[in-house]
Amino acid sequence: MAEEEGSVVVRPERLRPLVARIFAAAGPPERDAATVAEVLVEADLRGVESHGTTRVAGYVSMIRRGLLNPRPKVVVLRAAASTAMLEGDRAFGIVVAKRAMEIAMDKAERAGVACVTARNVTHTGMVGFYPMMAARRGLIGVAMNNGPAILPPFGGITPTYATNPIAAAFPSDREEPIVLDMATSVVAGGKLRLALKKGQPIPGSWALDRHGVPTTDPDEAIFHGFMQWAGGYKGFGMATVVEVLGAVLSGGLFGSDVPCMKSFGKEPLVTSAFYLAINPEHFMPLDEFRGRIDRLVRMVKASERARGVDEVFLPGEIEFRNKAERERDGIPLSGVVYAELGGLARELGVPFDLA
Repeated sequence: MAEEEGSVVVRPERLRPLVARIFAAAGPPERDAATVAEVLVEADLRGVESHGTTRVAGYVSMIRRGLLNPRPKVVVLRAAASTAMLEGDRAFGIVVAKRAMEIAMDKAERAGVACVTARNVTHTGMVGFYPMMAARRGLIGVAMNNGPAILPPFGGITPTYATNPIAAAFPSDREEPIVLDMATSVVAGGKLRLALKKGQPIPGSWALDRHGVPTTDPDEAIFHGFMQWAGGYKGFGMATVVEVLGAVLSGGLFGSDVPCMKSFGKEPLVTSAFYLAINPEHFMPLDEFRGRIDRLVRMVKASERARGVDEVFLPGEIEFRNKAERERDGIPLSGVVYAELGGLARELGVPFDLA
């Protein structure tokens, strides 16, 4: 992957502990700080920059403004053999999401299928991280969450849903796992905020301005306009499923009851989520399932290519390649994010040792 002009290449093994120390100095327990750092740096490794360490300054701002509880009391409100319901107490969404998927995996290994909801948490980072936890344990994982009301329903103009991401991961044998991680809007909202932070335009297909006309201005799109649904009414339909499973079922805020959030780190960011784990061994031997996934991957890769297409990719494949390259060569951090991390380190008295 080509490096962005003005970027600074850093080693992930240096970036991860730096981010953890910054968070720990801001108030959370060291264990939670390390968890958040793990997920953010994993996003940078996979090339999902919009959900990586660009979020550090916003999370610290949320802690300072009282929008994120650094030492919450996360409570299991209800539990059964294959279900659980968590109250997040405005915690780091990343910390609660990881715990929720761990509970779902433990239950699924015994019961075959398990679902866990979590409500009243903050930003959960790269949603695909949590299904990949399941895939590493030989399970199928699914995760989804709602969030601030910033998109109108298809055909409407009243903000009602968030970008409502959904992710799923399937374990394989010799091939890489299949990992879908997508917003139900054309792109994740974080991509617009990252473009704004860098002072860059966005593609005209991503969002509309205040007049309903496609715009390349991320400021106009975020603060005055709307993002667009992936596939129009189909994306909106998928977002509705996420809203019901992630928020209605969890007992959390849903629809236009969720506070709108335009400025990341400066306004409340409330989400609710749904996590699912399935144990393939309740259907067939795990090795057989993994082998069938491998065969599916090979079928897709063997497809005759359309004119002008060099290679057919499965969901998650490009991100796995990004990770392999960046573990070897380093992570290209934008100059803006590098400067943000350096400033936070100085403010919090943390050694800045990325060089």
